[in-house]
Amino acid sequence: MEPSALQKSMNMAMSRFREESEEEDMPRKKKKVDWFLLLTDDIVVEILKKLPSSVLRYRGKYVCKRWFNLITNQILLDHSSFIIQRSSGLHRARHIVVREVKQKLEFEETYLEIPCRGRIKSWCNEFLLMVDPKRNETLYVYDLLTKKGFNLPQCSRSCGGHYTSKCCISLCYDGILRLYKVIHMFMGSRIRCQILVLLSDVVSIISNFPKWKRIKVPSNMGEGQYYWGDPVSVQGRYLHWDVHSSDYLVSMDSVQERFYETRLPGSNDERMRNQYSFVEMNGFLALLDKVSGNKANLWILKDFHKMKWEKLHSLNLSCHWYLSIYPQTDIPFPISSVVNKRHIIFKKPTRPRTVNGLLRYDLETNVVEGVPCTMSTGYNDRYVVQSVAPDLLW
Repeated sequence: MEPSALQKSMNMAMSRFREESEEEDMPRKKKKVDWFLLLTDDIVVEILKKLPSSVLRYRGKYVCKRWFNLITNQILLDHSSFIIQRSSGLHRARHIVVREVKQKLEFEETYLEIPCRGRIKSWCNEFLLMVDPKRNETLYVYDLLTKKGFNLPQCSRSCGGHYTSKCCISLCYDGILRLYKVIHMFMGSRIRCQILVLLSDVVSIISNFPKWKRIKVPSNMGEGQYYWGDPVSVQGRYLHWDVHSSDYLVSMDSVQERFYETRLPGSNDERMRNQYSFVEMNGFLALLDKVSGNKANLWILKDFHKMKWEKLHSLNLSCHWYLSIYPQTDIPFPISSVVNKRHIIFKKPTRPRTVNGLLRYDLETNVVEGVPCTMSTGYNDRYVVQSVAPDLLW
């Protein structure tokens, strides 16, 4: 005899009741709680600030996406990182980290122990690009994170050597394809460019054996200038060369592998007089133009492809300290680094075979001050500023 509908409903209800009772009697599993997720961003930032700058820059920001955004956009934004390298001898290098703490600058200095004693040519993310003098000027890449390095395949030697004034080399990062690129520009009868593509895991180059490829350079670039100097790298992507023009810079988008003439700021009636210098400034190209004996304008290239400039500040050069070290006919100063769009770090000019010092200019107060004496530098020492790609990981 088949059970009635009422009996079926009662049996289902009793079965469900027994299952729920058994579940309540079973011991509850302990859930893992990520306590950092319960903290606000402000609290996490204050905790992360306790870590050394090297840990934040090379390890901490790769823990997770949240840490990457907080460290990159709220902590390292107020940091500047550059390397001072001796121009002769063993080419010893010092890593300088500058950070703003309560509207004052703090300097952290460490010596770099690098197997290669060659000249550092470029610094992108955690990688240094150097010239190895012991291997016939072979290019050498060193990872500051893993402390490992290796030599790159031989490039064209038509430049006459990587120490000559007709050769410039830079390391860039393609955030779209997740690739590193070595840009080799050299001047002969005409301007030439070679690019070596590396995987984001640069060490894999050992097994992939990449080859250099040629990139066409417009014949009118640089108006026949045969010495451009080292380029300024911005966001690990854009390269800018001073071609001694009062109208434009030569620029390159390493992702698109294209060259551009970047027009200089100002109107046609106020053209540059070749008394300018420029440098990377918190992800932008900054240009310092001396317009008179006691005034210089600081410009920011807000949009690379639209060539849109914005005047950020006018510097007062009438300070007695400035006038005592810079003749009124000189370019204001060779900038080495900047911090948080407020402080400019530059080197004090002195005569050859003497000891230099670093100075800082506060854009808000127009005050020039010296930095700790341990930051002394030689007359021909090189300054290499780190270029960071904002989309390195995410």
